Amino acid sequence: MNVICIGYFDKFSRYFLDIKKHLKTNFSSNLHFRIYSIYFSGFLYAFIRLNHSSWLPVKAWLLVLQNKTSYKAKIASSNTYKGIEYETFIKFHTSLSNLISPQRLKLQALAYIDIFETVFSSNKPDVLVCVGDSRMPFEIAIAIAKQKQIPVYYLEQGPFNTTFFDHKGVNANLSVKDGFTCNMDFNSEDLIIENKTLKTYHRSPIYRGFDMLLKALFEKTRLYPPDIKHTDLNSYKKPKRRSPQVDSKSIEKSILIILQVPLDVNMIYHSPYFTNHYDMVKAISSNLPEDYQLIVREHPLYINIYESKLYDLTKKQGITIDNSTDLKQAITSSSLVIVNNSTVGLEAIFYHKPVLVLGDAFYDNNDIAYKYHDGLDMGELIKKAIETPLDVACIERYKRFLYKTVLLQGSMSEKLLRSSKTVANRLSELMAKSNTR
Repeated sequence: MNVICIGYFDKFSRYFLDIKKHLKTNFSSNLHFRIYSIYFSGFLYAFIRLNHSSWLPVKAWLLVLQNKTSYKAKIASSNTYKGIEYETFIKFHTSLSNLISPQRLKLQALAYIDIFETVFSSNKPDVLVCVGDSRMPFEIAIAIAKQKQIPVYYLEQGPFNTTFFDHKGVNANLSVKDGFTCNMDFNSEDLIIENKTLKTYHRSPIYRGFDMLLKALFEKTRLYPPDIKHTDLNSYKKPKRRSPQVDSKSIEKSILIILQVPLDVNMIYHSPYFTNHYDMVKAISSNLPEDYQLIVREHPLYINIYESKLYDLTKKQGITIDNSTDLKQAITSSSLVIVNNSTVGLEAIFYHKPVLVLGDAFYDNNDIAYKYHDGLDMGELIKKAIETPLDVACIERYKRFLYKTVLLQGSMSEKLLRSSKTVANRLSELMAKSNTR
């Protein structure tokens, strides 16, 4: 069996190698396993464990140096290269910062196309496994894999110590997005859900230390690949201000809005109505029912560093910012949870709380949540979400549906990994089916 994996950091390479360990029981010497990483930490983790490992952005950057003249000619003459519309793959990166050169991104895209054309043609993988479905190298690898009819599977961290594993995508692209109704028939009698918390794997600071050092030394230079510029900024930002740590447990009637990382995939690709959190909070605060208090919860990696006008708005409108209350308690003590498309929305649904989804999410199903659309009356939608009784039986059915289809028990950050074995078993089943055709 020939497997190619694409991930980010050392923790994902660790997860891939655990998949490899379980696959070996079925394929032994016939297993060929290659890991490609976006960051040096991912490359280093697999490399020092003697697994085939490649640092993708630098590999592409070096190829651009070698072929810059021919690549520039291709860009000047056509918006496709080897059947791939490469310009579509720079959207995420140009959205991060206007300091990233679109031309350099296009050159990098052509290099990725050449890399994956060569990798897939020479190695003939049976499957491609990706952590997520966005960012340039992932999107290009996926596009070429689909051209060559190579099956693609996607991984993503889930809530409650789980892992998403799907054949269609992650986030709003999950295959289950439109696949559930409360009255659908499926067998889940053999399903046992264990929401147990196991010890978390503590990463060596050496790996991420290399990432941070390389970023600090080279990001502002042309030596740093353009598609990893401004993509890892959360680890290095410092708070612009200090907001008060408020405990909201004493607020009797509250609506909780969950903020996300501003420039992540969900905000760029899956947020058709709001481009920033200020507009979100303003829209909600302008449509609060009488006697309700709006509570804002910031993303842990972005506390106190959202746009200044957001904090000015919270101060002016008397909006509470609460980052100190336990997340479960913050959710369960609220009358309504509002998200753009964070997985916290799914957590709130599992806690049997009404959820209003502002963007596109796989769980924005009318049977279990409320979905905002352009033109809807926000105030009426909020009021309806608060006043309409929840169908708890439907929510529990949806929960079992997810665990039966795309949600695996065990996270990618556990010390003793569990979901990696399930992934390996499913990949083995895929291989067995393809061999019988």
